[in-house]
Amino acid sequence: MKALANIKDVARIAGCSISTVSYALNDDKRIPETTAQRIKKIADEIGYLPSAAARNLKKKNTHTVLVAISDFGGPVYHELLDGIHYELTKNDYTMIVSTGASTDNLLKERMADGTIISDINISNHTLKQISKILKPIIILDRKLDDTDLVDMTIDNYDAMYRLTEDVIKKGYQRIAFCHGVQKTHDNEYRFIGFVDALNKHGLKVYAEYFGNFTKQSGTNIARELINKQDIPEMIVCANDEMAIGIMEVFQTAGLNIPRDIGISGFDDIELASYFTPKLSSVRINRFEWGRKIAKTMLSLLTKHKTEVHKEQGELKIRDSY
Repeated sequence: MKALANIKDVARIAGCSISTVSYALNDDKRIPETTAQRIKKIADEIGYLPSAAARNLKKKNTHTVLVAISDFGGPVYHELLDGIHYELTKNDYTMIVSTGASTDNLLKERMADGTIISDINISNHTLKQISKILKPIIILDRKLDDTDLVDMTIDNYDAMYRLTEDVIKKGYQRIAFCHGVQKTHDNEYRFIGFVDALNKHGLKVYAEYFGNFTKQSGTNIARELINKQDIPEMIVCANDEMAIGIMEVFQTAGLNIPRDIGISGFDDIELASYFTPKLSSVRINRFEWGRKIAKTMLSLLTKHKTEVHKEQGELKIRDSY
């Protein structure tokens, strides 16, 4: 990460004293307007922190926590954010939610006391750099071997392992897996749990399909399978949205679920229990997970002893297999 510009840099480039720069940036009338505008332009060009951020750094306390997410779409984030917000508000902290370029700017300006990261678009390299100048950081979307980063991920492996074992106990043998976004922590560990459960029972992966965690990607996969007339006995999906997309296409094509094929998901979004047939899934209580994350953040901020646990999933076996 590029080092942040400071007031000395502005003064050097402007060819004036630090006090003059300070007066100009704070709209002190002792500085002529033309001089003030020139100094402000230089400060903006070299990325000098705005005065509010600088004051926050000086105080070393903003009572704000930044939550970085990949996007604002989908049905998963809102419960998590509600849980985080609930716990932070109880303790007089403010939550800022950001994505994309706004996250980069807020991190560089250090406009929060701590950060919760669930944004797969932030690289591991960037996270490790940020952790050297901004602590604490809690990560929800990956595992990194770095003592400056606190891992509070879902135990995807254990939940998917248990779900797959239940599928096998129901008698399914030709079992396929529908991936979400590859090389993400959630997808990778769900797939590893799936494979290990199959191996334990002497089974191999029947097929792999590649989506991106969206309903539309599940729809596309199902249409391709219908065209090829290559339908497995069971498809274990890395999330509910893809599973529902697959189910809709299969039902439209005349397949009966679960008589002709079984389907399972992961996340237990609200639609899972209202769809017909009701979707078997893994329930993650994201509101309570969010509260735990916020409590951990507050403990880290106040230097209290903190125990970190992975969030466990609860099997919700319904009617789809």
